[in-house]
Amino acid sequence: MAFSLKDENYPKDLGYDLIDPYHYYHVQEINGETLLIAGGEDHKTGHEEDTGKCFSRLENYVRKYFDVETAYYSWSSQYYEPTDGFPYIGKLPGSKGKVYTATGFRGNGMIFGTISSRIISDLIINENSKYENIFNPSRIKAIARFTSFVEENAVVAFDFIKDKLFKEKITSLHEINEGEAKVVKYEGDSYALYKEATGKVHLVKSTCPHAKCEVRWNSAELSWDCPCHGSRFNINGKILTGPSVMALQRVDPEDS
Repeated sequence: MAFSLKDENYPKDLGYDLIDPYHYYHVQEINGETLLIAGGEDHKTGHEEDTGKCFSRLENYVRKYFDVETAYYSWSSQYYEPTDGFPYIGKLPGSKGKVYTATGFRGNGMIFGTISSRIISDLIINENSKYENIFNPSRIKAIARFTSFVEENAVVAFDFIKDKLFKEKITSLHEINEGEAKVVKYEGDSYALYKEATGKVHLVKSTCPHAKCEVRWNSAELSWDCPCHGSRFNINGKILTGPSVMALQRVDPEDS
């Protein structure tokens, strides 16, 4: 979230706390105006029932420590967590050394992006890097947290099965109230349906193209989020965040 402060007492440093979920803040100048950018309240995409509460908790945290004047913006972004905590930087496994990758930065893109440019350029020019073994995407250390890896994939499998089985069945689109969003089953097909306060209906197929999981509604940002791998789509199915490279299939309500 981005805030202006009444007392103009903006911090000069990037600050973090050690609370779980953690918070951080820094200052950014936007269109000539100084704003305090605060983040935190992290959660897995598609797994927070009320995403609006995350923003509320973050705002309350900032107001506790700063003299806030106005909250201007709020948004969220996604990042990937590697199983052993270290990014994967180097030659992509299975590519025969022809493709390079840099991923799993855990939100620390400025640091690991710089390291990635050093490692990958060294690998291309010199065919080796003194950091390549530490961040090697094929490293054996990737199974150091094998239990966590298994648990995470068990959650993905559970979400996949649960959301497939427990969809609400409706007989008419008129059963959805204004301002409401649901994943429903209608005449044998599964849909993600959002109805504006004006009554306008936005209808898309609810299955994420990436791994065929079912999307869930994000009420704070009016988006459809995939709980399995973090893809996000707007109310008309357009991609907001990968890994999906395909949009949700849009459906004309008049044809349903």
